[in-house]
Amino acid sequence: MTFEPYSFLTIASIMLALVLSGSVKGVFGIGLPVVAMAILPLFITPISAITVIALPIVVTNIQQLFSEKEWRYIIIKYRYMALFMLLASFLSSQILTQISVDLITAIIGFALALFAIYSLFTFTLPITSHSVWQIIAGASSGLLSGMTGIQSTAIIYFASLDISRNEFVGAVGYIFLVGGLGLSIGLINNNLLNSSSAILSIAAVLFSTVGFKLGSLLRPYIHSELFKKLLFLLMLIIGMKQIYQFFANSI
Repeated sequence: MTFEPYSFLTIASIMLALVLSGSVKGVFGIGLPVVAMAILPLFITPISAITVIALPIVVTNIQQLFSEKEWRYIIIKYRYMALFMLLASFLSSQILTQISVDLITAIIGFALALFAIYSLFTFTLPITSHSVWQIIAGASSGLLSGMTGIQSTAIIYFASLDISRNEFVGAVGYIFLVGGLGLSIGLINNNLLNSSSAILSIAAVLFSTVGFKLGSLLRPYIHSELFKKLLFLLMLIIGMKQIYQFFANSI
Protein backbone atom coordinates (compact mmCIF):
# COMPACT_ATOMS: atom_id res chain seq x y z
CA MET A 1 0.00 0.00 0.00
CA THR A 2 1.28 3.46 -0.88
CA PHE A 3 -0.17 6.64 0.50
CA GLU A 4 -2.15 8.76 -1.92
CA PRO A 5 -0.65 12.22 -2.48
CA TYR A 6 -2.28 14.49 0.09
CA SER A 7 -2.84 18.20 -0.40
CA PHE A 8 -0.85 20.69 1.63
CA LEU A 9 -4.00 21.51 3.63
CA THR A 10 -4.57 17.82 4.49
CA ILE A 11 -0.96 17.32 5.60
CA ALA A 12 -1.09 20.52 7.66
CA SER A 13 -4.33 19.29 9.31
CA ILE A 14 -2.73 15.92 10.10
CA MET A 15 0.32 17.53 11.70
CA LEU A 16 -1.81 20.01 13.66
CA ALA A 17 -3.85 17.07 14.98
CA LEU A 18 -0.63 15.36 16.08
CA VAL A 19 0.60 18.50 17.85
CA LEU A 20 -2.72 18.60 19.72
CA SER A 21 -2.52 14.86 20.51
CA GLY A 22 1.03 15.21 21.79
CA SER A 23 -0.01 18.21 23.89
CA VAL A 24 -2.72 16.15 25.60
CA LYS A 25 -0.14 13.47 26.41
CA GLY A 26 2.19 16.19 27.69
CA VAL A 27 -0.51 17.48 30.04
CA PHE A 28 -1.96 14.16 31.27
CA GLY A 29 0.70 11.53 30.43
CA ILE A 30 -1.79 9.58 28.28
CA GLY A 31 -4.09 10.20 25.33
CA LEU A 32 -1.95 10.57 22.20
CA PRO A 33 -3.49 7.73 20.13
CA VAL A 34 -6.97 8.37 21.55
CA VAL A 35 -7.03 12.04 20.55
CA ALA A 36 -5.28 11.35 17.24
CA MET A 37 -7.82 8.68 16.26
CA ALA A 38 -10.67 11.00 17.17
CA ILE A 39 -9.37 13.66 14.75
CA LEU A 40 -7.31 12.06 11.95
CA PRO A 41 -10.18 10.05 10.35
CA LEU A 42 -11.80 13.41 9.59
CA PHE A 43 -9.03 13.99 7.01
CA ILE A 44 -7.73 10.55 5.99
CA THR A 45 -8.98 6.96 6.06
CA PRO A 46 -8.94 5.13 9.42
CA ILE A 47 -6.33 2.65 8.14
CA SER A 48 -4.06 5.50 7.03
CA ALA A 49 -4.57 7.20 10.41
CA ILE A 50 -3.55 4.02 12.27
CA THR A 51 -0.42 3.79 10.10
CA VAL A 52 0.47 7.43 10.76
CA ILE A 53 0.38 7.08 14.55
CA ALA A 54 2.22 3.72 14.73
CA LEU A 55 5.73 5.16 15.07
CA PRO A 56 4.74 8.03 17.42
CA ILE A 57 3.24 5.44 19.79
CA VAL A 58 6.55 3.54 19.88
CA VAL A 59 8.85 6.56 20.21
CA THR A 60 6.89 8.47 22.88
CA ASN A 61 6.47 5.40 25.04
CA ILE A 62 10.14 4.41 24.86
CA GLN A 63 10.82 7.74 26.52
CA GLN A 64 7.99 7.25 29.02
CA LEU A 65 9.13 3.78 30.10
CA PHE A 66 12.84 4.48 30.45
CA SER A 67 12.29 7.74 32.29
CA GLU A 68 11.22 5.61 35.28
CA LYS A 69 13.99 4.34 37.57
CA GLU A 70 12.21 1.01 38.14
CA TRP A 71 11.80 0.15 34.46
CA ARG A 72 13.53 -3.23 34.85
CA TYR A 73 11.13 -4.22 37.64
CA ILE A 74 8.16 -3.07 35.52
CA ILE A 75 9.28 -5.11 32.50
CA ILE A 76 9.58 -8.28 34.61
CA LYS A 77 6.37 -7.73 36.61
CA TYR A 78 4.13 -7.21 33.56
CA ARG A 79 5.85 -9.68 31.22
CA TYR A 80 2.73 -11.83 30.67
CA MET A 81 0.61 -8.83 29.76
CA ALA A 82 3.33 -7.57 27.41
CA LEU A 83 3.60 -10.92 25.62
CA PHE A 84 -0.13 -11.22 24.95
CA MET A 85 -0.34 -7.53 24.04
CA LEU A 86 2.40 -8.04 21.43
CA LEU A 87 0.77 -11.15 19.95
CA ALA A 88 -2.78 -9.79 19.93
CA SER A 89 -1.84 -6.40 18.44
CA PHE A 90 0.18 -8.09 15.69
CA LEU A 91 -2.57 -10.59 14.83
CA SER A 92 -5.42 -8.07 14.87
CA SER A 93 -3.44 -5.67 12.65
CA GLN A 94 -3.33 -8.40 9.99
CA ILE A 95 -7.07 -8.16 9.34
CA LEU A 96 -7.13 -4.38 8.76
CA THR A 97 -7.27 -4.82 4.99
CA GLN A 98 -9.85 -7.60 5.27
CA ILE A 99 -12.63 -5.72 7.06
CA SER A 100 -14.69 -2.75 5.94
CA VAL A 101 -13.76 0.85 6.68
CA ASP A 102 -17.17 1.29 8.35
CA LEU A 103 -16.44 -1.54 10.78
CA ILE A 104 -12.98 -0.17 11.59
CA THR A 105 -14.56 3.23 12.24
CA ALA A 106 -17.10 1.62 14.59
CA ILE A 107 -14.33 -0.23 16.48
CA ILE A 108 -12.46 3.06 16.84
CA GLY A 109 -15.69 4.60 18.15
CA PHE A 110 -16.04 1.79 20.70
CA ALA A 111 -12.45 2.28 21.88
CA LEU A 112 -12.96 6.06 22.17
CA ALA A 113 -16.22 5.65 24.09
CA LEU A 114 -14.73 3.04 26.43
CA PHE A 115 -11.76 5.27 27.22
CA ALA A 116 -13.99 8.33 27.69
CA ILE A 117 -16.44 6.55 30.01
CA TYR A 118 -13.61 5.30 32.17
CA SER A 119 -11.95 8.74 32.26
CA LEU A 120 -15.17 10.58 33.11
CA PHE A 121 -16.36 8.24 35.85
CA THR A 122 -13.00 6.84 37.07
CA PHE A 123 -14.33 3.44 38.03
CA THR A 124 -12.08 0.59 39.17
CA LEU A 125 -12.39 -3.16 38.94
CA PRO A 126 -11.49 -5.83 41.54
CA ILE A 127 -8.46 -7.12 39.64
CA THR A 128 -4.82 -7.88 40.50
CA SER A 129 -1.46 -8.22 38.75
CA HIS A 130 -1.84 -12.02 38.72
CA SER A 131 -0.77 -13.60 35.42
CA VAL A 132 -4.37 -14.54 34.48
CA TRP A 133 -5.52 -10.92 34.75
CA GLN A 134 -2.42 -9.80 32.84
CA ILE A 135 -3.21 -12.20 30.00
CA ILE A 136 -6.85 -11.03 29.80
CA ALA A 137 -5.85 -7.34 29.89
CA GLY A 138 -3.00 -7.79 27.41
CA ALA A 139 -5.03 -9.79 24.89
CA SER A 140 -8.09 -7.51 25.00
CA SER A 141 -6.04 -4.34 24.80
CA GLY A 142 -3.90 -5.80 22.02
CA LEU A 143 -6.97 -6.61 19.93
CA LEU A 144 -8.07 -2.98 20.11
CA SER A 145 -4.54 -1.67 19.60
CA GLY A 146 -3.96 -3.66 16.41
CA MET A 147 -7.17 -2.38 14.82
CA THR A 148 -7.33 1.16 16.20
CA GLY A 149 -4.01 2.11 17.83
CA ILE A 150 -6.00 2.76 21.03
CA GLN A 151 -5.31 0.67 24.16
CA SER A 152 -8.30 1.51 26.34
CA THR A 153 -8.46 -1.64 28.43
CA ALA A 154 -4.78 -1.36 29.43
CA ILE A 155 -5.44 2.05 31.01
CA ILE A 156 -8.45 0.68 32.91
CA TYR A 157 -6.42 -2.34 34.06
CA PHE A 158 -3.51 -0.32 35.47
CA ALA A 159 -5.80 2.26 37.06
CA SER A 160 -7.59 -0.56 38.91
CA LEU A 161 -4.36 -1.83 40.47
CA ASP A 162 -3.08 -0.53 43.78
CA ILE A 163 0.23 0.79 42.44
CA SER A 164 2.18 4.03 42.77
CA ARG A 165 1.89 6.89 40.30
CA ASN A 166 5.43 6.25 39.03
CA GLU A 167 4.75 2.57 38.46
CA PHE A 168 1.50 3.44 36.68
CA VAL A 169 3.28 5.83 34.31
CA GLY A 170 6.09 3.36 33.63
CA ALA A 171 3.75 0.39 33.18
CA VAL A 172 1.52 2.31 30.78
CA GLY A 173 4.59 3.35 28.79
CA TYR A 174 5.82 -0.27 28.71
CA ILE A 175 2.56 -1.83 27.54
CA PHE A 176 1.84 0.96 25.05
CA LEU A 177 5.36 0.52 23.68
CA VAL A 178 4.87 -3.24 23.26
CA GLY A 179 1.45 -2.72 21.67
CA GLY A 180 2.92 -0.12 19.33
CA LEU A 181 5.69 -2.53 18.33
CA GLY A 182 3.18 -5.30 17.61
CA LEU A 183 1.07 -2.88 15.57
CA SER A 184 4.10 -1.57 13.64
CA ILE A 185 5.41 -5.07 12.86
CA GLY A 186 1.94 -6.07 11.70
CA LEU A 187 1.62 -3.00 9.48
CA ILE A 188 5.04 -3.70 7.96
CA ASN A 189 4.10 -7.33 7.40
CA ASN A 190 0.98 -6.45 5.41
CA ASN A 191 2.78 -3.60 3.59
CA LEU A 192 0.74 -0.79 5.15
CA LEU A 193 3.80 0.73 6.81
CA ASN A 194 6.34 0.97 3.98
CA SER A 195 8.86 3.39 2.49
CA SER A 196 6.05 5.68 1.38
CA SER A 197 3.83 5.75 4.46
CA ALA A 198 6.79 5.70 6.88
CA ILE A 199 7.76 9.23 5.78
CA LEU A 200 4.47 10.61 7.09
CA SER A 201 4.71 8.51 10.25
CA ILE A 202 8.25 9.78 10.93
CA ALA A 203 7.02 13.35 10.45
CA ALA A 204 4.23 12.48 12.88
CA VAL A 205 6.86 11.56 15.48
CA LEU A 206 8.41 15.03 15.19
CA PHE A 207 5.11 16.91 15.46
CA SER A 208 3.75 14.77 18.30
CA THR A 209 7.03 15.33 20.18
CA VAL A 210 6.66 19.09 19.71
CA GLY A 211 3.12 18.80 21.05
CA PHE A 212 4.33 16.76 24.02
CA LYS A 213 6.87 19.43 24.93
CA LEU A 214 4.23 22.12 24.55
CA GLY A 215 1.82 20.23 26.77
CA SER A 216 4.51 19.81 29.41
CA LEU A 217 5.09 23.57 29.44
CA LEU A 218 1.37 24.36 29.56
CA ARG A 219 0.57 21.82 32.30
CA PRO A 220 0.97 24.24 35.26
CA TYR A 221 -1.31 26.83 33.63
CA ILE A 222 -4.24 24.62 32.56
CA HIS A 223 -7.23 23.95 34.80
CA SER A 224 -6.75 20.27 34.11
CA GLU A 225 -9.98 18.83 35.58
CA LEU A 226 -12.36 20.97 33.50
CA PHE A 227 -10.22 20.55 30.38
CA LYS A 228 -10.07 16.80 30.92
CA LYS A 229 -13.85 16.45 31.37
CA LEU A 230 -14.63 18.50 28.27
CA LEU A 231 -12.07 16.56 26.21
CA PHE A 232 -13.35 13.13 27.27
CA LEU A 233 -16.98 14.21 26.85
CA LEU A 234 -16.17 15.19 23.27
CA MET A 235 -14.51 11.80 22.73
CA LEU A 236 -17.57 10.03 24.10
CA ILE A 237 -19.84 11.93 21.70
CA ILE A 238 -17.56 11.17 18.74
CA GLY A 239 -17.31 7.49 19.71
CA MET A 240 -21.06 7.06 20.16
CA LYS A 241 -21.69 8.86 16.85
CA GLN A 242 -19.34 6.48 15.01
CA ILE A 243 -21.00 3.43 16.56
CA TYR A 244 -24.48 4.77 15.73
CA GLN A 245 -23.50 5.48 12.12
CA PHE A 246 -22.23 1.93 11.67
CA PHE A 247 -25.49 0.35 12.83
CA ALA A 248 -27.60 2.93 10.97
CA ASN A 249 -25.77 2.16 7.73
CA SER A 250 -26.08 -1.58 8.33
CA ILE A 251 -29.88 -1.51 8.57
